[in-house]
Amino acid sequence: MENTFNIWFLEKGVWLILVGVAGIVGVWAISLLIFKGLKLVGIDSEKISDPSSKKIVDNVKNISVIIIALVVVGIPSFFGILSILNIGESDEGFNWALGASYRLIISNGVPILIVLILAYISLRIAGTIMPNLIKLYLNSSKRSDDVAKENEKRVETFAIVIRSVLRIFVVLIALLTILSILGVPVTSLVAGISILGIALGLGSQSLVKDVIQGMLIIAENQLRKGDIVKINGRAGLVEDLNLRRILVRDLDGALHIIPNGSTDIITNLTSQWSRVNIEIYVSYEDNLENIINILNKTGSKISNDPDVGKFVKESPKVFTITSFSDSGIKLKFVGVTLPGKQWDVRTKLIRDIKIAFDEAEIKIPYNQIRIVN
Repeated sequence: MENTFNIWFLEKGVWLILVGVAGIVGVWAISLLIFKGLKLVGIDSEKISDPSSKKIVDNVKNISVIIIALVVVGIPSFFGILSILNIGESDEGFNWALGASYRLIISNGVPILIVLILAYISLRIAGTIMPNLIKLYLNSSKRSDDVAKENEKRVETFAIVIRSVLRIFVVLIALLTILSILGVPVTSLVAGISILGIALGLGSQSLVKDVIQGMLIIAENQLRKGDIVKINGRAGLVEDLNLRRILVRDLDGALHIIPNGSTDIITNLTSQWSRVNIEIYVSYEDNLENIINILNKTGSKISNDPDVGKFVKESPKVFTITSFSDSGIKLKFVGVTLPGKQWDVRTKLIRDIKIAFDEAEIKIPYNQIRIVN
């Protein structure tokens, strides 16, 4: 007969589950009965007022009860499981429980111990070394204005995912290896798990895509909480983000929940630095050089402004003469600010430019309609 996991499960697996469940329930039931009995005869730590003595009594009582329960039920269940694993074509079975279990422990104990040690080392690496490697990688691409607390949160978010995936992988490999050592046919089991994994993957493609894209967004620090962004035509403040979605609050107060998998293009308006960009129209009749000087002086003064001067990294100035238009000449007036502060500086600049133009009697051209009767 073909040695498959289904056949093994019907012959031995069901009995292993029954004996295992019976052992667990037996240990729990005996422990509960012992605790109830001790309480009835007056051995109760709640009557002890001293916290240190109470803790010692509780520890001694708990350890003693667990040992008794394991001796009465746990150890027999353990040897019962080992004997079931030795049931074969021969007469060996429950009648040879001690001898079969002894041989099973001696022949398979060392390989299983090696597997457990390697699994433990791998789990330790996944839990300690991997986060440090992730932190090293993420810090290499850290934005210049990242604060330590936010960067640690980003590293921890990414490390949790990697650590969880590695732990699941290590535990699964160790479990399958131990089952194989014990003689369990795992080939068909692995095939079944693979088919189940493929089915789950196909059924949750969007979720998997969201998680993978979220990992890339966090790893590359494309955006973070507090940034002002444009995603899929939605602009606003990033209130929160995780491996599945981004929460963006727009100016109307509406909250947009955007899955990470749909963020093909992310426009971050507050990454590292921002820019004030103002287009100004001036009349053909006015002196262009005089207007440029007035604008550059206004941009220089903004750096010393008590309200917004601290936000300016490069003083605004006339960047270029863009084009001629029907109403006048178009100038581009730009400057560099701290991230997210371009709107504060822009508001102040527009106000100061209007005041400077009024003082110099410079009129900003605009379309007029003259009606002749």
